Formats: sequence, structure tokens, C-alpha cells
Amino acid sequence: MKFPGVLLLLAVTICSASAAKRIEIHATPVAASQVMDATHTRRHAKNEVEISVVQQVRGSGQLMLHLNGLAVAKLAYADWIQLYLPPGRYRLGVAPAHNFGRAGLWEMNVDLSGNKPRIYKILQSAGFTSSGGNAVYEIAPY
Repeated sequence: MKFPGVLLLLAVTICSASAAKRIEIHATPVAASQVMDATHTRRHAKNEVEISVVQQVRGSGQLMLHLNGLAVAKLAYADWIQLYLPPGRYRLGVAPAHNFGRAGLWEMNVDLSGNKPRIYKILQSAGFTSSGGNAVYEIAPY
């Protein structure tokens, strides 16, 4: 099965980083019940780029990961998902899954080329996380 190898690669990559940049992850990827669109969770072509997105915001509940404006998965703290995308430009976005405050969808452009795997982390850049509150969430390369 491919997941243990990928998890090991992700863990080695994460553990080799400094303590200040440590990412915590669950042993398995996000549960199938949290995936809204599984289109890109499996490799369809040899040239697709593998990206991993890890949710790193404690106490925020579930955050919704978006790809090109469409909901992909709800991620709780330390959940992660792998996506396989053909080379090109994409928009990754994040917003609270249940938005009780005024936090909106935050997006970043991602230019995928080559075949090197990429890791992105979801983080909180401002505000507070009480029930999704007025926090601002971002996605950044790891």
C-alpha cells in the first residue's frame, strides 16, 4: 500500500525541519467522510504533481480546503490530504467549514511544474479561533 511510504516521507521531511517549524500530523490522511470532492485524491496520469496539505490550526474546528473555488475536504487539526494535479496554475483556499464569524475564503495561487512533491500547511495568521470567530486562515508552502 502506498500510504505508509508517503507518510514516512512526510514524517521524515517534517522531522528534519527545525523545532519552530514542526508540523503535527495524524497517522492516516483525512477520513473519507470529510472529503467533499475526491476527483484529485488519486493519481490519474504519470505527470501529475503530488501535493500534501496539512491543517495546523488548533481549536479552530474543521477548516474547508478549496481548489479553484470548489470545496475539496474538511480538515481538523493535524488532518492531511494528498492531491494529484496536472502541471499548471491553481488556487488553494481555506475557510472555516462552519463560519460563525466573518472569516472569509483566503486563497493563494500555486504554480505546479515538474514532478517534485509539495507540502502546504494551513495556519492562522490573525484573529481568534473561538467557533471560527474572526480568525484569518492561510495556506503556505512548508
